[in-house]
Amino acid sequence: MTKARENSDYTGLQGDLAGLQTNITAGDTAARAGRKNWIINGDFQISQRGAFSSPTSITASPVYYLDRFRCKHNNISGTVVRQTNQTVNGKVTTTMSLTATAGSNGRVEAVQMIEDEVFNGQTVTVSAWVISNSASARLIIHQNGANIQTSSNAHTGGGAYELLKATVTCASNAGQLHIYTGIQAAATGNVAIANGDYFKMAFLQLELGSVATDFEHLSYSEQLRLCYRYFYNLTYLHPTYARFNFHYEASAWISLAINFPVTMRTMATFSHSLTNAKNKGSSPSAGEDKWCYYIQNTGFRGNAGSGNISGLGGNGITHGQCGTVNHSPNGHASHIFIGTGCTFQFSAEL
Repeated sequence: MTKARENSDYTGLQGDLAGLQTNITAGDTAARAGRKNWIINGDFQISQRGAFSSPTSITASPVYYLDRFRCKHNNISGTVVRQTNQTVNGKVTTTMSLTATAGSNGRVEAVQMIEDEVFNGQTVTVSAWVISNSASARLIIHQNGANIQTSSNAHTGGGAYELLKATVTCASNAGQLHIYTGIQAAATGNVAIANGDYFKMAFLQLELGSVATDFEHLSYSEQLRLCYRYFYNLTYLHPTYARFNFHYEASAWISLAINFPVTMRTMATFSHSLTNAKNKGSSPSAGEDKWCYYIQNTGFRGNAGSGNISGLGGNGITHGQCGTVNHSPNGHASHIFIGTGCTFQFSAEL
């Protein structure tokens, strides 16, 4: 072997070692820094709004489906589905899929808005394992509503899992970052898209630094508490109903106090599925979207006077720590039973 060849090999080896050291340093720094993934629910464990185990139509306007992820489509129709027990990169996990169901030019996407604004001047990397039949499957980082980086290795569209990633150095006034995922143009515009084009994703992560490290796994309970800051679906410890006590005075409002499991991001808005038509004179059955009043030492009853529970209202109070629900039954009752099939939700989403 010639001296020049030896020098060349040695130089190449030095370069390989330097690159390896960069990756080791980045990974070690991330490990020592504690929590590294700024995406919440990046393995799609949490879905308080429904199971979405079968394809569910998504809307043209952004709507939250799985926790922390807003989905939408443009110029086409689309569905979202959440699948458990999927094997991705040799690991069993849960995935989220978006599929175009009609159209020839449009997009289908999911986005997570990051609450914290700590990225000013920082280098960040977003990554995910993606399988798609479209070469327009992408990850995109938005900053203050403008596209700043598209995944550097767009999917080949070959129908196999590929690691997509994007790295960018944010401006000094980075503000809020939005992470877009789906089938779309590089600047979240429309692309040629066909019925059946799909985007299936696992292990979505946003981290500081220029290296996409291994996904940070959190337990179900940790992820759930992180999601509770933005959305709380009333948890029923009883298998059939939730029971609320209240003090009733004739023709007066009743108030149900609901303590949130964590402090919510901001003043929460309240929504429910209850109507007078869903009132029954007996205890709701398991999974039933029904409710009823109850009188202590007397028993269950239907409507109490002329009060219409369809007007049930409420909000978050005391800095996101507690919610109130108000209703005027205009009749005697001491408890209200809410069936486990009812929706009884507080939202403080971005």
